[in-house]
Amino acid sequence: MSCRLLRSVAFSWCLWSLVACQPADARGQEAAPPESPGVADPLPDEIEKQIEEKTEGLPEEIREKVRDQIREAIRKKMESMQKGGETSGEGESSTAAAPKEGAAAEGEKKPSDGASPPKAEDPQTAEGKQLREEMELNETRFKHRVAEYRKQLEERRFMVEKAKIDAELEQSRKEVELQSLKAELDSLKLEAELQKFRRAVDRELRSAELAEQSFRKEQLEAKLSLEAVEETAEDRVLAAERYPDEPFRDGVLTISDRRIELNGPIFSGAAQYVCDRIDFYNNQSNKPIFLVIDASPGGSAIEGFQIVQAMRNSSAPVHVVVKRYAASMAAIITTLAEHSYAYPNAILLHHQASAGLAGNGRDLEDQIKMFKEISRRLIGEVAEKIGTTEDDFVKNMYSNRASGDWDLFADQAVEHKWVKHVVRSIREEGVRTRPQGMRPMPLSIFAMEKDEAAKSPAYLDRYEVQLDEQVDDQGRAFVKLPRIHPLDAWLIYNPDQYYR
Repeated sequence: MSCRLLRSVAFSWCLWSLVACQPADARGQEAAPPESPGVADPLPDEIEKQIEEKTEGLPEEIREKVRDQIREAIRKKMESMQKGGETSGEGESSTAAAPKEGAAAEGEKKPSDGASPPKAEDPQTAEGKQLREEMELNETRFKHRVAEYRKQLEERRFMVEKAKIDAELEQSRKEVELQSLKAELDSLKLEAELQKFRRAVDRELRSAELAEQSFRKEQLEAKLSLEAVEETAEDRVLAAERYPDEPFRDGVLTISDRRIELNGPIFSGAAQYVCDRIDFYNNQSNKPIFLVIDASPGGSAIEGFQIVQAMRNSSAPVHVVVKRYAASMAAIITTLAEHSYAYPNAILLHHQASAGLAGNGRDLEDQIKMFKEISRRLIGEVAEKIGTTEDDFVKNMYSNRASGDWDLFADQAVEHKWVKHVVRSIREEGVRTRPQGMRPMPLSIFAMEKDEAAKSPAYLDRYEVQLDEQVDDQGRAFVKLPRIHPLDAWLIYNPDQYYR
């Protein structure tokens, strides 16, 4: 509904209400117009009630707007009527001011024919009639518009209801299709579950077969493992190792796994090898350390200096043990040790130091000076340790053998204080695993570690000497014997001279 129609309806309705609210006998009388309410003042309760009744059938979305426009139109109309009444009152006052004059004039102008003048129509009555007619016309138009709006509204409601029904039908159709799809999906899921169950059964059957095979395999492996463990246990010493503070008792020396081998010539690197292990064992504990010499011809004096110094600086006591022979620098290390031991038939040999000199006279003098100082620091210390002087010790070397190589068996050397104790038995507590054969050739500890030698392909599982057989000019087979240690001798049965 347009704003123009609302204003027209409001205008007509308010005029009709004003006319209808006034008594019929008072419409033609002269009266002061009522005061018009302000724009913000509320209308009389009767008018508000009539507005509520007249707009009761309107839709909610326009009802409040129509009410506001009707109220505004009524306020404007009442204000206009108030202004018209004030103007009319002023005219009446002026007319009443001169009644007599009018009466006189009327008497004077009285018509001669004696007929009464025509009575004029009341302007307020004509205006009310016009307003009523106008109100009825507007009311008829309003009702027609309302009927049209309601018709349109019903059509829209019908379309909305139709759309809802169509949507519901479409939704029902989709739900039916969805139910059909769900049923198909359930069927597929059921088939998939069935296939899955069949595969699971197959897997269980295979797993049972594998489990049975695995069980038999584990039984066999357990037996093999048990045998391997038993064999390993047989190859190892399971008893706890002993680390006695006094390893030598009643002629028996007990050597623990805190042992260092010193075999072969003492070349460059020997001191580093020995000293590193002395430091390691010191960092472990203060239990005895054993420097075991199976066979050594001696070697570098500088390397020997460092080994002797490391033995003196060790917080753990270092025990030197000679099993076969110790010559030259190896013998010096044995004699200078605080604790030294040797088998009775082990050989110790002392002699003067030797050096190769070269150069001019001054160079030779300097080299001789250095040589004498080295001899004093080594041979002199040994002489002091055994209770003699360096000169006497050297004289004794040459008096016992022209070459100056003074060698003694250990049971003799102990009398000269070259070694402290002669042992009748040595217990190697550090040998905790079964020995694996032998090395086919002599190896220096500085050329190959013990563990590396055990891994070497040349490491034999049994004792066997590999010699190359040759044929001499007479066609006789023979082998060359390997070189033996300087203090050793051959005792070999050789009637056909096969070994040469």
